[in-house]
Order: sequence, then C-alpha cells, then structure tokens
Amino acid sequence: MPYNDLREYIARLEREGELITVEEEVDWNLEIGAITQVGIEERGPALLFSTVKGYPGWRVMGNVVGPSRPVIQGKIALAMECPRDTPVERLIEIYRERYRKPVAPRTVMSSPVKQNIWKGAEVDLTRLPVPILHEGDAGRFIGTWHITITQDPDTGWVNWGTYRHQLHGPNTCGWLAHPGQHGPWQYYQKYENRNKPMPIAIAIGCDPICHIMSSSQVPPGLSEAHIAGAMRQAPVDLIKCETNDLMVPASAEIVLEGYVLPNERQMEGGFGEFTGFYASVPESRPVIHIECVTFRDKPIFTVSTPRKAWDDYHVISSVTMSAMLLDDLQTRGIPARAAYVRGPATAIFVSVKPQYVGYIHTVASAVFSSKAGLYRPYLFVCDEDIDITDLEEVYWAMVTRLHPARDIHVFHNTPAMPLMPFLDKEEQLLRRGARVAFDLMFPAEWKGDARPKINDLQHAYPADVQKAALRTWQVALKGGRAKNR
Repeated sequence: MPYNDLREYIARLEREGELITVEEEVDWNLEIGAITQVGIEERGPALLFSTVKGYPGWRVMGNVVGPSRPVIQGKIALAMECPRDTPVERLIEIYRERYRKPVAPRTVMSSPVKQNIWKGAEVDLTRLPVPILHEGDAGRFIGTWHITITQDPDTGWVNWGTYRHQLHGPNTCGWLAHPGQHGPWQYYQKYENRNKPMPIAIAIGCDPICHIMSSSQVPPGLSEAHIAGAMRQAPVDLIKCETNDLMVPASAEIVLEGYVLPNERQMEGGFGEFTGFYASVPESRPVIHIECVTFRDKPIFTVSTPRKAWDDYHVISSVTMSAMLLDDLQTRGIPARAAYVRGPATAIFVSVKPQYVGYIHTVASAVFSSKAGLYRPYLFVCDEDIDITDLEEVYWAMVTRLHPARDIHVFHNTPAMPLMPFLDKEEQLLRRGARVAFDLMFPAEWKGDARPKINDLQHAYPADVQKAALRTWQVALKGGRAKNR
C-alpha cells in the first residue's frame, strides 16, 4: 500500500533502520545543515530533529531520500515500496513500467494540513524553522525539499517543481526561476507577458513520491500529480488552497499560498547548490507574496542540504531522469540499452550499439534536446557491454576506447544553467555555455578482428570454464574445498 503521508514513510524508515531521531536541541542556524551533511557523507539514515532551538512544537527532517548503504538509492527504493537493496538498474525499469500507467489525482475536502491556518496579518514565515544550511548562504531558504505548484491559465496544466525559495521577510520569499523550467516558463510567458499576477503554492513535507515527482523530468503538458499516482499505483489526494484555486497534495505537513507579481524582482542568492559549489551570481529574481499558511499539528519541515555528490536530488535524478531519458531515446529510435544521470546531475551516461559512422552525433543531438539533457554539459556514450552505473567500468572505457583527437566533440554557445561553477560571470548572466560529448564506443566500421577482444572472465574463457571457476570460487568463499570435476 502507498504511503498516505510523510509520517507513514517515516514509520517505514524506522522499521528498516533508515531513521535517526535527534532528541537533543539543535540550532536552525547552520547546525541542522552540518548534521545532515555528515549524514549524507556517511550515507546514513534519514534524520528527524524533534527539538529545534526557538521553535517549540516544530520538527525538521533531512536526508529524506539521501544516499544509503549498501545501495545508494535505498531510500528511494523504500519510497517506491521496493526492497531497500533493489539495484538501481531495476529501480529504473520499475519507474519506466509504472510511468506508462498514469493515475489521475482525486479531490478531497479535508486534510490534517488544515488543522492550523494563518491568514493576512497572522502570516509570518519567520515562525517556521527555516534553516541556514551553509555558512556561505545568503540567508534562510524555505524551498529545498518541497513542491512549488503553478498552473497554466490557458490549458489548466498544473506543474510541480522544486525551485529554491530564499526567505526575504515575514510574508515574502524569492524564486530561483530559470526560464527553461516549466513553472518559471508559465510565469514569464503566461502571466508576466500579460501583466497579470500568478497564483502559486508551496507544499512542504508531502509523501515521498510526490516530492520525487516534483524533482523529476515529466514532459511539459503532463502533470506530475498523474505520474505520482502511477508511481504510487493509487491516486494522489489533492485539496484546494484557502486563498486561490490551486490544488495541493493533501499529505503535506505545511502549505504556503501566495502570488507572484509581474516584473517585481528582489536580490536572491547565493546558495550552496547541488553542484557542490557557491557558483550562482546573486540576481534580481521574482518575489512570492505569501498570504496564507496552513499546517498540521506538530508539523515536520523538510529540508535537503545540497552538496557535492551525493545528496537527495542526485539520488532522485539517478532514477527518475535516467528512466525518462531512456524512454525518450528509445522513442526516437535510438536503441539505447541504458541511460544514467549521475550525481551531481551534470553528467549523462548512455550505452548503445553504434549504428553507423558518426553515430555519436545522433545520440548527442537526441540527449541534448531532451528535457533531461537540456542543461547537462557532459555526455559519455559507451558500448553496450559497459555497465554505465559503475564508474570503474566507464573509466576503463574512457582510457581504452576514447581516441584523444577523434572522439571528443565540443558544442559551443549552448543553453546553460547559471549554477554551473565552470561558467564565467558573463556566461552565467547570459545563460550561455558549452557542451561536450565523449565517444567511448569503438568505431562502427570496426568489424570482426578489427575490434579488440575484451580480456575478462566473460570474454576470455569458454562457458564451461567460466562456470567451473565460479563454482570453485563460491566453495572457497564458504571455507570448503573445491571437489574434482
């Protein structure tokens, strides 16, 4: 059965040994961020802070789906109701299987998120335990593990996205709104261009699948709520906001309701981002006015602490983006065996059999024009025999199959995400960069003996010798003696 809310997921994490409850008082100013960083580095359990300095009755949760042991994606597996040791390749396949069967959400009339309601003068975002996660951050950031909900006024298309929101004041916060992303596109094209305010909502602490979908690469025009239903294999319950017509997940712990005015900007950033750097230039960015806050009793404020790989976002992208990209490539007729978007989510790996001379350009064009590849600057295309989820395998392919002069292809003046630390300040402001595709495939024209033979167990020994060697090895591991064959 799917989780009805975050608290049911927490109970599952606890049963699986994937939760630590921190009872002693912690400070929202840097301490929560530092502890969650330690948890990520150790690939440890999720963290539930039950006593936050200055915020009695409020709780904070971090590392909600962060990296685990022995499988990095273990918490995502639990969120998808799979065994926590499910291999990532299998999780990607399960995601693809479920994705093809969207389930429409349903409307409910009541939810615990309405247990407490602040409106008008009551609204004060500083009454929420919003943390400062890193010492170099420009301030406190509400939006790190949340769902930002917007709607196209013409088509009714509802988009869920995860965009950072810096706390500006008691009833305002910022919005890192890159034009190439769906929610910001709705704002710039459908509201600001018409000089109209845009309704917006921010849902915090929903059931884990809803958050995973908010950070996924669902195509434009398709609402994440339908795909969340597919992943849950049950409808997502939605409830109407108090001050606008947006529908938000009823499982939320906290909901902020507001609007974004056209052409209003305020300085936003910097922030320690998912690249592992403070790389974005502080800019004047859109402002969200909050006019209502609803929340559960003893609410849980969820956070994600971005860092160099891995963090929650990297874990999510390794499953969701990989699945969406593989579907996209195969739909376009590219016979990819696997696709993998690996943390820090700037590199994409694809394994495919080259079909003709220069096939790297066909693959690169498809990847870079996809939603998953729009802002990813590095592409590694490997032969089918390479396990692209294993960096040791990819490294071996790179240093043995990549021709230094022939197989590195650079693309200039491409769209770029300004968070990339290698961009100079002008490139960040212009959102202009470059891409590179590494061709780790032996040339398609190499046939028969022209293609070097691989020297490993699978390729260098007859099948019967392989089988016998594996049998002897297993006996030896158990402390026994290999019997004569």
